[in-house]
Amino acid sequence: MINMKGKQLTPEKEVKDMVNVSSSPELLYSISQVNAITGVPKSTIRFWEKEFSEFLIPERTTGNQRRYDAGTVEMIKEIDNLVNIEGFTLEGARRQLNNHLNRNNSPPDSSNNKLDELAETMSDYLLQKLFKRVRDEEASR
Repeated sequence: MINMKGKQLTPEKEVKDMVNVSSSPELLYSISQVNAITGVPKSTIRFWEKEFSEFLIPERTTGNQRRYDAGTVEMIKEIDNLVNIEGFTLEGARRQLNNHLNRNNSPPDSSNNKLDELAETMSDYLLQKLFKRVRDEEASR
């Protein structure tokens, strides 16, 4: 393959140019590769970047193309699971991700915070049940 400056690239150099954005040796994926790995449409990934901006921050190439590390790909899989499998709304999925991060990064909660978390979880659970019932009724029609 020949690059933009007319130089011949070796296959190893081609892969590095396509995948590596920074000097970091970490493997980075294009949005098409993330789509192939996760099954999440590219337009949905772009939308989720806006909706879950505190969790999904892709790197950018000099040409402003998105590149995703393995952690970000896993986060996309988790969001997909919460939204499309477990039936959370975007807000509910965001709360679940925040709760998960808070549990891992903070000292034990006071009893009031635990009650608030329980109330949020029950609210999300009831919404999931409602959505499932609506989907089941629509499917039976």
